[in-house]
Amino acid sequence: MFEIDPNSQSNLDEVTTLHVHLDVAVDFGGKVLRGSAALDMQALKHTQEVILDSAHLVVKSASLVDAAGQTTALSFDMSTKHKIYGTALRMALPEPVAAGDKFRIAIEYETTSKGGAIQFLTPEQTLGKSYPYLFTQCEEIHARSMFPCQDSPSVKIAYSAEVQ
Repeated sequence: MFEIDPNSQSNLDEVTTLHVHLDVAVDFGGKVLRGSAALDMQALKHTQEVILDSAHLVVKSASLVDAAGQTTALSFDMSTKHKIYGTALRMALPEPVAAGDKFRIAIEYETTSKGGAIQFLTPEQTLGKSYPYLFTQCEEIHARSMFPCQDSPSVKIAYSAEVQ
């Protein structure tokens, strides 16, 4: 089998992400983001599982969302850990999807201070010294510590976000 990206644990050969919508709240005191990621996906071949990259995330739930907005809870597993590439988030779909099928997965999660994508600065570290500051740096493999995703340059993802 051809390996698409040796730095990703996601099943890049079976599904691809078309769009992600992040809805997160910033907790400057706790230095974390809390919220959800809704991933619009398309099957590249017949499959019954979605595997995403994650690193230092606390996943609270995963759901399949239908066109009417109704959700079906998905069982998920985060036991496949790699010391560099993080933790594979494996989600079993309730029914197999065929090549070309589109679907949405919603994941409730929280970041941790161990992730590399999000950096918090105290007010004292900023120019105005009045407000805290947050910035992100998702290269090279750090997007997976900001939200569960297919963290590979082979996947080009459009996104939208609501940040509180």
